[in-house]
Amino acid sequence: MASITSSGLGSGLDVNGIIKQLMELESQPLTKLQARAKEAETKISAVGSLQSALSTFQARVLGLSSVSAYKTLKGSLGDSAIGTVSTASNAQAGSYSLAVTQLAQSHKLKSQVFTGVNEPVGTGKLTIQFGTHNDNGTTANTADDTFEVNGDKGALTLDIDSSNNTLVGLRDAINAKKAGVSATIVNDGSGYRLLLSSTDSGKANSLRITVEDDDYNAGTNPGGNTDTSGLSRFVYDPAGARNMAQTQAAQNAEFQLDGIAISKASNTVTDVLQGVTLNLQKISALDSNSAPITTTLSVARDTSGVKTAVEEFVKSYNEFAKVVDGLSYFDKETKTSGLLNGDYVIRSMQSTIRSTLNQGLGAGSYYQSLGAVGVTYNDKGQMTLDASKLQKALNERPDDVASLFAVNGVASDSRVSYVSSTAATQTGNYAINITAAATRGSFSGLAITNGPITITENDNDLLMVAVDGTSSGQIKLAAGSYATPAALAAEIQSKINGDSRLKEAGAAVTVAFNASTNKFEFSSNKYGSKSNVQITAVGSTTETSLGLKVAQSGTGTNVAGTINGENAKGDGQILTGTGRTEGLKLTVTGDTPGEYGTIGFSRGFASKLDQTVTGLLGGNGLLRSRVDGLKRDITNIETQGKTMTRRLEGLEKLYRAQFTALDVQIATMNSTSSYLGQQLSMLNNLASNNRK
Repeated sequence: MASITSSGLGSGLDVNGIIKQLMELESQPLTKLQARAKEAETKISAVGSLQSALSTFQARVLGLSSVSAYKTLKGSLGDSAIGTVSTASNAQAGSYSLAVTQLAQSHKLKSQVFTGVNEPVGTGKLTIQFGTHNDNGTTANTADDTFEVNGDKGALTLDIDSSNNTLVGLRDAINAKKAGVSATIVNDGSGYRLLLSSTDSGKANSLRITVEDDDYNAGTNPGGNTDTSGLSRFVYDPAGARNMAQTQAAQNAEFQLDGIAISKASNTVTDVLQGVTLNLQKISALDSNSAPITTTLSVARDTSGVKTAVEEFVKSYNEFAKVVDGLSYFDKETKTSGLLNGDYVIRSMQSTIRSTLNQGLGAGSYYQSLGAVGVTYNDKGQMTLDASKLQKALNERPDDVASLFAVNGVASDSRVSYVSSTAATQTGNYAINITAAATRGSFSGLAITNGPITITENDNDLLMVAVDGTSSGQIKLAAGSYATPAALAAEIQSKINGDSRLKEAGAAVTVAFNASTNKFEFSSNKYGSKSNVQITAVGSTTETSLGLKVAQSGTGTNVAGTINGENAKGDGQILTGTGRTEGLKLTVTGDTPGEYGTIGFSRGFASKLDQTVTGLLGGNGLLRSRVDGLKRDITNIETQGKTMTRRLEGLEKLYRAQFTALDVQIATMNSTSSYLGQQLSMLNNLASNNRK
């Protein structure tokens, strides 16, 4: 609105003052509009504070949404120098006595001395296998020693040619395979040695190194694969030639748990107590009778993390409620109020959150309310926590406390475990019926004689397989006499699982000899319809000597069954629900059909609150909609203000024109009045003179 600059033209009329007062009256609606815009901007800021408080509350809610947090156990050792203990969610609480008599160690070998790292080492093939060295007890005689191949460890075969025919080339070729052996070169002062070490400790991980030396000649150099020249210098056979020297024998960890003698390949023990990992670091001290002194291994449920998370949840809810109160209060005495007092966004938000917190969880959850674990409200509307009640629930039913807060499934049968779910999965208790257990792809060979088997080079030593859809390269078995078919089964498994193509694809097999049927049995290590194992090529006499022939194969089957009486989808050992249980994934490890109990699936309060808060904060949520509405109000007010400003500017011009005209008329009238007064005065003076 333009400012008033002109004044009266001599009439004495206060035109500026009059127009200013008139325009102040006319501008009152515009002033009210501007006040409304400022109020809307203030409310936007207040809603922003509300959003921030709600986001902070949501972050605390997420701290309660991890299922694993409710099942944590903590392990400890009375003598911490003996080792450390860690636990998984499936561990069981208990107390045990522990005494360690021997630590596990890996097998280590050293080569002869070389003058330089680039000195040629020979060419040919070098094969490293893992197994158990059964020592006859003497160091001078190895004739009675035996070596049993570890079928669980794949063999490592290297081609040594002109590209890697040096000490450093051999080292790098071994390390590049990353197949359970590490190689390094050291200078011991007299020259350079190749050091080999099994990366896994334990008796079953002793090394056996054999070669196919290019300098071998049956006529002129019959010892070429075991002599001390060429690649043969790296031969190490615990039951034969040893051209490398042992610097450390492979051995198991030996310990007693509650008086039970236990031997394990590694100092990291994971399969003695369910869910417990024991890391052994020191041998137990001996008492006066030379007996190992025991220490206490304790496994107890660790609920401190959950308690802290629940406490933080209660605290953050009350902090959020305090922010809400500060924005919505009304004080009757002072007649003051919060910025969002009476605003529908407060009422709607409070109603939504309270509805989420107060409704029962329904089927699928043992606990139905937060009050069941000690979370309630006082008379001021603040959330409170009865810590003893929460602790009692955590001690007695940790899985059900998890279901109260998080998305969780609790199975009644140990052969079933909850994996995951989707937004489509409905809560409830559902019966599980397995009509077919998952199987692995497997087959049995032809029956053979249960006795010693001889593997002859270029005769029955070659085969090829396909596992889980991946074809192997040519697999060559070590020639020699195997005392039992079981020993040869370990050799076959080791060589198959050492194939580079299969290892890259993550495919592996288990090979065993069934003494009741006298047949070799091959099984893929995976379950389901994608699991398959097949013989694709064999040596010339393999069928007669080993019972193996081309096209022998077997394919696995997926688990099949129902959840809640509705057909579920099987993929290996994973069973995925349909209908009400759409997206519910379970692992079924049983191997027989039948009833597998029930699965209780629940969406706990943390999950529900997270979804509720996400909805409130989302792009189409309540708070965003309120902010958008306030912004639209401001835009509308600005539009109205511009229109009103233009009208006021026109009105001021009109008033100024009218009052200017009035001012002119009054000035003219004043001038006429003054003239007439002068004339009358002159006439009076003239008349007075005439009378004289």
